Amino acid sequence: MWPAEILDRFADEQMWREDGATVSIHSGRAEGLNLSASMPLSGNQVPPAAQRFLGADPRIIQHIRSAPVAETAAAADMNIDAEIPGVPLDVHVEITLLRQDDDFTDIHAVIETACSLPFVGRAIESGAHPHIEDMIAASLDRLADP
Repeated sequence: MWPAEILDRFADEQMWREDGATVSIHSGRAEGLNLSASMPLSGNQVPPAAQRFLGADPRIIQHIRSAPVAETAAAADMNIDAEIPGVPLDVHVEITLLRQDDDFTDIHAVIETACSLPFVGRAIESGAHPHIEDMIAASLDRLADP
């Protein structure tokens, strides 16, 4: 898929419903992607050090944005800022989509996590990182299957 097609898939409400998420799409890819999604979390998606902060209905809230992208653009950038209400962890993901000559789009994601808690913050950050990588990889893998 071209970068624009990938961004269009992110702006498709059906994609989010597959994860049980609710989504609010403020603008699409052509205007600059801007959406918010709230998705339920299961206990195994949260590191043990952070589980004690979760309420009865843990959710991840994601804010996804990109600049306007033309349909035939060979590159695009997307940012995801995420939080889990009640968990003192902030997540920022920068995703670069780059169309390659051999008919595929290379996707590169840089994940930053930050926890403000003294003493246990580093443990929460390092414990959350693999879970976040898995969640992002699963979402991006699903994009490849139209």
